[in-house]
Amino acid sequence: MTQIVQFSSLGGPEVLEYVDQAPRPPREGEVQVAMKAAGLNRAELVFIGGAYLVQPKLPSAIGFEGAGDIVAVGPGVETYAAGDRVAIAPVFKQEDYGVLGQVVNIPTSALEPIPDGVSYREAAAFWTAFGSAYGMLVQQGGLRKDAGQYVVLNAASSSVGMAAFQIISAHGGFSIALTRGPEKVEALKAAGADFVIVTSQEDTTARILEITGGKGFDIACDAVSGDEAEALANAAGFEATFVIYGLLSGQVAPTPLNALVGRGITVKGFHLSWLMMDHPDRRKAAVDHLTEGFADGVYTTRIDKVFPFSEVREAYTHMASNVQVGKIVIDIDP
Repeated sequence: MTQIVQFSSLGGPEVLEYVDQAPRPPREGEVQVAMKAAGLNRAELVFIGGAYLVQPKLPSAIGFEGAGDIVAVGPGVETYAAGDRVAIAPVFKQEDYGVLGQVVNIPTSALEPIPDGVSYREAAAFWTAFGSAYGMLVQQGGLRKDAGQYVVLNAASSSVGMAAFQIISAHGGFSIALTRGPEKVEALKAAGADFVIVTSQEDTTARILEITGGKGFDIACDAVSGDEAEALANAAGFEATFVIYGLLSGQVAPTPLNALVGRGITVKGFHLSWLMMDHPDRRKAAVDHLTEGFADGVYTTRIDKVFPFSEVREAYTHMASNVQVGKIVIDIDP
């Protein structure tokens, strides 16, 4: 018997429970993984609460991202074998699979090999953060090498924000991080943000225009939506791109039509699975670039805190507190 984490009712971290089960054999196109580590994502809190883009099938597994060793393969699996070290990205139906368990079955579409010298913790913290950052910046946002573009990011202390700073820097751009209070300013600068704006104390639009010399930003990546969207749109440069990749505020943002029309703003959405990982050409471009950067040390994960498997509720409670800077990781079998 092994343990998995699941929930039988909607709510917060308190609804998570440990369940003993005998792992079923992997089906066609699946592998069975002995999990070593899992990286937590804020979308999981939304999923537990029943407000995600897909609804859980109760009782539901949980966990979108992790790393471990393959212990068995299902029928038709030829690209992976028992003993392979693999990272798991959220390229599966969240209502059908979850990685928070000692032994889990996962479709091969969600797997990427772990490069030599990379730890399970690092691998578990990498693909959602860097895949999302690369997809929304380069493939959707139009970040170009050495173009000197200015990029605005809210929810910047998240693992995606930490990854975005590195990708922007590697492409010769400048990052402008937004944070609600002054508590995270120094941590954001230490993580690579070129500029930090405290939105509760500063005029967001005015500061972005000041930083960009009146030109306005080239790309904005919005994980929050809600009231902040209009302030961002009013700081957009000519033909800027606005990428929405999250709805953390739970609000529908007012559409800033004057700014969209007057500046020719392009608004795009981004979802890691549906708009990158499910497209072979986009996935290959991202994986080739990110794997090389990961292996060479150009891109590094920033881990905020590591919790043992016995403290999954505490780990999600820590995430819900909004004090993290970087990725929260669960050691399942360290």
